Amino acid sequence: MSFSFGNLFFVDKEMFSEEKQCKHEEHHKKTAWVYYCTMVLGFWLIASPPTFGYKVPAMIWSDILSGFFLIALSYFALKPYKLWAQWGIVFVGVWLLLAPMLFWAEKGAGFQGDFLIGTLAVAFAIVIPRQPGIKLFAQPGPNVPAGWNYNPSSWNQRVPVILFAWAGFFVARYMGAFQFGFIDTVWDPFFGDGTRKVLTSDVSHSFPVSDATLGAFSYIMDVLFGYAGGTHRWRTMPWVVIIFGIMIIPLGIVSITLVILQPVAVGHWCSLCLTSAMISLIMIPFTIDEVLATIQMMKKEKKRGKSYWELLWFGGTMEGGSFEEKKDPSTLLEHTLKEVSGDILLRPWNLFIIMLTGMWVMAAPGVLGYTGTIADSNHLAGAIVVTFAVIAMSEVARSLRFLNILFGLWLIAAPWILGTENDTAMWNGIITGIVLIALSFPKGKVEDKRGSFDKYIV
Repeated sequence: MSFSFGNLFFVDKEMFSEEKQCKHEEHHKKTAWVYYCTMVLGFWLIASPPTFGYKVPAMIWSDILSGFFLIALSYFALKPYKLWAQWGIVFVGVWLLLAPMLFWAEKGAGFQGDFLIGTLAVAFAIVIPRQPGIKLFAQPGPNVPAGWNYNPSSWNQRVPVILFAWAGFFVARYMGAFQFGFIDTVWDPFFGDGTRKVLTSDVSHSFPVSDATLGAFSYIMDVLFGYAGGTHRWRTMPWVVIIFGIMIIPLGIVSITLVILQPVAVGHWCSLCLTSAMISLIMIPFTIDEVLATIQMMKKEKKRGKSYWELLWFGGTMEGGSFEEKKDPSTLLEHTLKEVSGDILLRPWNLFIIMLTGMWVMAAPGVLGYTGTIADSNHLAGAIVVTFAVIAMSEVARSLRFLNILFGLWLIAAPWILGTENDTAMWNGIITGIVLIALSFPKGKVEDKRGSFDKYIV
């Protein structure tokens, strides 16, 4: 049986076997309560503008119309085969997360309420009941990919990402509150007035929306996509895994770019921005594995005659593989923390030193007192070194550590290419460059198996 993209929204139940129909209808009965909850959210939105005294006209109409849409879509979503209504709730939820940022909502319920209700709407539409029609489309198969010795979609793999994303959300929301004028001051424990100067700089104002609030939106989407789907999602919900990876990996790169711009374009450091950037980076190694498993599945299924487009939206199966038992929810957090702490101890020692070296390269101009083009070069090179060191801590991306050899060579050559009369800057570049080159060769221990990809981990 083949599916078109339209089947995601409109299905004819006659296309499916009676067994599939029964499983879908039973699943819908168990989760139908969520649509009554979204109806309540709709009434809350309609009542919010007059109750809380909205002053921005666009926000008034946005909440009222969104409320009516939530109520209507929730009514239709109570019918098990109205998949378009369930997806509609997702789109309304995402809009509610974007609207306060786009319309520069005033302080109070217009900002906070939309973020909360938007998050709940997406959770009720796709996180709790999972992908609309999942019981119709999902194929039987393992939750551990063939050739792997662990499940990349298990909860102990995803919980760290979710926790980091929540931390990043609260940091970004705090900075966004300052940019919106909800608070008069912003805290910076290390750089004095640096955070305020960065958040009010021309670089920050060049964005059409609050860049900090945009970061908060990205983090909350990471949270929701982290929760979405079960332990088979690497093969049953490829679109979730791919979007999850796209949102986290580019976000980390964007965060580093913004960090680079701080001393170069703004002339100040921002403690909270650095914290947000580091959170974004730490999330990347936890995400790459699941994306790899999904890509491997799609490539194998492609050889069996399926299209990538169909596999992206409806998933597939995989011959071989095995089944990993679900962890007891009461001990999941304890097990996850223990596993993460063990993983940290297993990460190659040289990558930690490379990361610290990159941080020193970024800080050296301020500590050693040199400025100019060579200082800008250090800020750029140091940030990228830290980025690749953290990403390479994932066994899947371990080979990226070799890129730091190039930056080591650049640090050695930069004083002559860019020119500097500061001997301290020159010797700092030479020494740190040599350290980076030497430490980029050891691979470290590789604990896990990932099928045909193992040969690329060098």
